[in-house]
Amino acid sequence: MPLPEGVRMRFDHISIAVKSIDAAESFFARYFPIVARTDRTESNQLSGSFFWKDFYLGGFPIELIEDPAGVEGFITRFIRKHGEGFHHLSVEVNHLKPILKRMRADGVRIVDEQEFESGSRTAFVSPRSAFGTIVQFWQVPDYEEPRIEPKEDRRSRLDHASLAVRDIDRALAFFQRYFATRMVRPKAMSGSGGDFMLAQLDVAGLKLEFIQTPHDGAVGDDFVGRFIARHGEGMHHIALDLEEFDGALERMKADGVRIVDERANRHGRRQFFISPRSAFGTLIQVWDGVRRDRSARALHD
Repeated sequence: MPLPEGVRMRFDHISIAVKSIDAAESFFARYFPIVARTDRTESNQLSGSFFWKDFYLGGFPIELIEDPAGVEGFITRFIRKHGEGFHHLSVEVNHLKPILKRMRADGVRIVDEQEFESGSRTAFVSPRSAFGTIVQFWQVPDYEEPRIEPKEDRRSRLDHASLAVRDIDRALAFFQRYFATRMVRPKAMSGSGGDFMLAQLDVAGLKLEFIQTPHDGAVGDDFVGRFIARHGEGMHHIALDLEEFDGALERMKADGVRIVDERANRHGRRQFFISPRSAFGTLIQVWDGVRRDRSARALHD
């Protein structure tokens, strides 16, 4: 379904809730070629009641958020309930009201809507409506201004973010109704033994992957089913192509970083996962080598 007339949108960042921005940034900087996001900040910034910092990981912005010491804010409450890890996806728009009007008419739950003197507006889609995922909309007054992004250097590329859902078809329909989308990979069985279902959708420039138990309509005893049984639907992992695969893996093992599911796929391409226990609550899939970037971010700018 097309966006409301005149509305444009683009993916902005993935946000991770952490206890210490400095410790989390040091982890990512040690093993991956991150790039400072100079159009936003090069130091921890206080926004209202919390600190945040952005950097580029594989060409996509990652935001780290933290409550100040001693503050019982929304980040502390989130971490107490869920642990450190993925907090929300953020999308910039030029006009927010038409999107919210469509969502509210459909009964989508909108929370924490705010308007600022600068002309910015923000609102969050509740995870109850968005398959366990918090989605932030930002209306920015300078939307038409060129964005300053790092040049592609082939050292790394964030390929996709993955959501574990009970019903891929419903999840696809939700994002296609309210976001600028393009189908990347239709729903099909996946895995070496067809052990899960998968579909991929370009959502405002971010490749969003949906994974579901192979037991259609049920939650089985497989990795997706176990994840949903424990955590509910929501962000499962991010996947990163890395040129310096062997060097990073060697450093991680030497440092005691917990590596799981180290193997090659049926095409011989190697991969491993960094356990959330070592990566501030985030599961990170790392692939050997940087493939051609097939994202469609430019289509939405």
